[in-house]
Amino acid sequence: MKYGYNPIVGEKWRYNGPDSSSPFKISRSKIELFHRCPTCFYKDVKLGLRKPPMPGWAINSAVDSLLKKEVDFCRTEDRAHGIFTENGLPNIKPFKHDDIEKWQNAFTGIQYHDQEHNFLLYGGVDDIMVNENNELVVVDFKATAKAAEILTYKDVYDDGKSYKRQLEIYSWLLQKNDFAVNSTAYLMYYNGDASKPFMGREMHFRRTLVPFELDTSWIDPMIQEMYDCLQLDEAPDYNLDCEDCLYLKTVSEM
Repeated sequence: MKYGYNPIVGEKWRYNGPDSSSPFKISRSKIELFHRCPTCFYKDVKLGLRKPPMPGWAINSAVDSLLKKEVDFCRTEDRAHGIFTENGLPNIKPFKHDDIEKWQNAFTGIQYHDQEHNFLLYGGVDDIMVNENNELVVVDFKATAKAAEILTYKDVYDDGKSYKRQLEIYSWLLQKNDFAVNSTAYLMYYNGDASKPFMGREMHFRRTLVPFELDTSWIDPMIQEMYDCLQLDEAPDYNLDCEDCLYLKTVSEM
């Protein structure tokens, strides 16, 4: 097959029931997939039918990598990153922990073994801060390029709802690991500035800190719904609010 892509993943990557000898891994992105469409979630997780991968975002990845270096430097000096001091939050500093690199890794992340459903839930966070009350503060790095300023969640696409869920899942995972977590999380937003007269050798960014008030109460009930979905013998009907389902249904009827 061209490029070696196979849309059907192997058995070890598919859900095979609650009585497996090892917990089934479910990533933060799979929780988001279920939130958007239980049908697509079932086809992906139980049937092993994966959508073709999206192309990588090289500029965003570069921003993430550089920001992690900046935050790590602040961590060694036990001081707040400049974006927090600029926003009057000098007491929110990078969190020091032996597992911080593991938590940032997309393949390991912050983990929680839900023994009731035999799920190993995990998510790779961009970074974690800590405030003066020893509460953890979840942060995520975002990069874009738009003319408008990004100051609040209202300035983010769809009021930043998917980003808010992302931050909430990281917060929930930390809470499940017995950490005290502050109810406010932040996006460290770097917005490419196209208003300059020329590019030159550097891309200039405007940086802003976008706060989100978190509510993790929806996650435990959703984990139960995910479990119930995976016990079905057949995939749920097409979800016509989902673009992928609508596309597949239209193709099948042509």
